[in-house]
Amino acid sequence: MAERTASPRIVVFLDHTAKWSGGEIALLRTLTALDPARVTPVVVLAEAGTLADRLHEARIETHILPLSGGAREVRKDTLGGGALVRHAGAGVAFLRYAVAVAQFAKKRGAFALHCNSLKSDLYGALAGRLAGIPVIWHVRDHIDPSYLPAPAVRALRSLARSAPTFVVAISDSVLEKLFPDPADRARQLASRARVIHDGLSDQELTTPLPAPTDRWKNDPPRVGMIGRFVAWKGQHIFLEAAQKLQNRQKAGNNGETGQTGDTVPGQEHDAAREAVFVLVGKPMFGEAEYEAELRRIAAPLGEGVEFLGFQSDIPAVLHDLDIFVHSSTTPEPFGQVVIEAMAEGVPVIASDGGGVREIIEQDVSGLRTPMGDADALAEALRGLLNDPARASRLARAGHTRVRADFTAARNARGIEAVYDDLAAASRRFSRRSPSRDEAEPRTSSGTTTAPPPNTVH
Repeated sequence: MAERTASPRIVVFLDHTAKWSGGEIALLRTLTALDPARVTPVVVLAEAGTLADRLHEARIETHILPLSGGAREVRKDTLGGGALVRHAGAGVAFLRYAVAVAQFAKKRGAFALHCNSLKSDLYGALAGRLAGIPVIWHVRDHIDPSYLPAPAVRALRSLARSAPTFVVAISDSVLEKLFPDPADRARQLASRARVIHDGLSDQELTTPLPAPTDRWKNDPPRVGMIGRFVAWKGQHIFLEAAQKLQNRQKAGNNGETGQTGDTVPGQEHDAAREAVFVLVGKPMFGEAEYEAELRRIAAPLGEGVEFLGFQSDIPAVLHDLDIFVHSSTTPEPFGQVVIEAMAEGVPVIASDGGGVREIIEQDVSGLRTPMGDADALAEALRGLLNDPARASRLARAGHTRVRADFTAARNARGIEAVYDDLAAASRRFSRRSPSRDEAEPRTSSGTTTAPPPNTVH
């Protein structure tokens, strides 16, 4: 049963960025779903930006506490050997920033610090110690050499065992990467770690269960992918699969057909060759070269590929698709866009790895194909494009699954339960505390033994 408090607990949420990206979108969903009778969220951002604007619109108390640009923009690919020397200036900025965050938390009467990004994990952990309050790391990335340089992976895995009071992972996959040893992971789960999946807001769950059908919404059917243009997201795999399915130039030039895309006489109609492939998104963080490469791959397909750029109304874009594809080449920590597509009643084909395995039940609520395998993706698409009734069954099951297991309300209740557990642990510690004379055992030199860090006093 949820613990009721005399007044809401003030929790300060930290994020180093205000860019509108996956972790920040998920944060806003959580904050707006928290029970105001239990939690008062206060957000501290290291920069102004879209997230700050959205938080203000949602009437969530938000403060901009600037962190120097050099520290804020340290890139993960620079965290290899020699990083301490290379980023000494950023380290000093982080220390000063941690002091400022601790002072803010004390002044605001915060119950805990809740860190929403890897950089905020670092300064938040120190700020929590300085303020004497619990620190929650909300881990949204795979702490693994496939994502970060090995020295950074070792450092973060080591810190995760002691720096935060509690760890929330957005998927079992994320937790497994953070604590790769099964025995260690079991110990963490038993005392100070939990998996809480992200979820969609009530406003994103308004599309009704689609009716069974054996027809596509569009003629020709539209197959889409949405996401930031970056190689690990696998837009090139999506386009390679499109090439294998359409092969429009060959069909139009070899004399077998009178018009590009026509069916060869004597062959069955293949809806996959007629499909239009849609890419939604744009590059960020210096990835413009990848977009140029995608356009080079797509050029031979002509009108068979559409680049729609950035779109703010993602539900509307999804609703216009017949099939949604997720083709990441490395394991996705969770897969927010996957549940967004399922919520819109769109059948999903996704890369078989990471958090996606926790979302899609194979051939029940969607399809999974091997990561980086354009041939497998093409075959899955060919099968589904030629069987709209099967696609309809997958879409309906996916729609139902999201509403049962991946809602912001469910996510928020899990977060609130973490705060309840931390408060209960604090009370147990207080009851066990001896008298003042006993609580300050002195060594032979007269120094005082400090209480455990990150404990609510």
